[in-house]
Amino acid sequence: MKQLLLGLAALAFAPLLMAQTSPPATVTDAGSPVLEPQAVEFSAEPQTASATTALLTQHANPLGVVRVDAPVAGSIPVGNASISLSLTPGTELFLVLLQQRREVRLFCTPQVQTTTYSPIRPPLITRTCLADTNSDRIFDHLAYIQLNVSPTRAVSGSWETPVTPHVSGGAVTIATAPIASPVPYTPLQTHRIAPVQLELTARIVGETAILDLRSREGDATVAISDQRDAVQAVNMPRTLTFNGAQVELQSLENGTLSYRIVSAIPTDQPLTFQPARR
Repeated sequence: MKQLLLGLAALAFAPLLMAQTSPPATVTDAGSPVLEPQAVEFSAEPQTASATTALLTQHANPLGVVRVDAPVAGSIPVGNASISLSLTPGTELFLVLLQQRREVRLFCTPQVQTTTYSPIRPPLITRTCLADTNSDRIFDHLAYIQLNVSPTRAVSGSWETPVTPHVSGGAVTIATAPIASPVPYTPLQTHRIAPVQLELTARIVGETAILDLRSREGDATVAISDQRDAVQAVNMPRTLTFNGAQVELQSLENGTLSYRIVSAIPTDQPLTFQPARR
């Protein structure tokens, strides 16, 4: 399966760029990281939770990590401005599976970039990405992912960016103009990109339990997928499924949720997500 994901042939993207008389400066898509869930031990006995609680914690390794073998730099139009992108040799990138252009092999940085255009406009928070559109292990187009985070104003007036996951998907923008000097890359068996910590989280609000799947970075968490279920106490017991993980919500009384983990995220197939909405 890993080889299948990494060996997708890129035949449709290049004709897309050439078929239009006046091609746009960019094309857009949505992308998801490709992860390998790790086995986890959990209690199948009934448990309780209140306030906001991680019902299940499970790690997943990024699949398809590659190393950039040459420097690359360029820019992509963003409205009336542009975003400058650059990478140095040795940078490690993780695989991102596109929803519409699955034949394009896209890889992105764990590091994020902040681009400020004006004091009154929130900065753009992105990851730098590179695309291989013909499966020759050479990057030929620049791209970026816009992260699903909202910078906030500090008392000083400066913009502050919340902690973000080091591996995530989202809205992808790909430049239609090729890189001036194409960049070779090498697939890696071992890499420095840390596993993703996934949490199936429940938040209790009155007589309702709100569940979603989140990615944790230290003390901060963000939604990693578009799935979000709100279950009222009167509709329990009820079993929910998140990317194969199952949890049985048994009851909710006086702010305490009784639940039971039925199964964790399966480890026999790669894991992808519908990107979380803003």
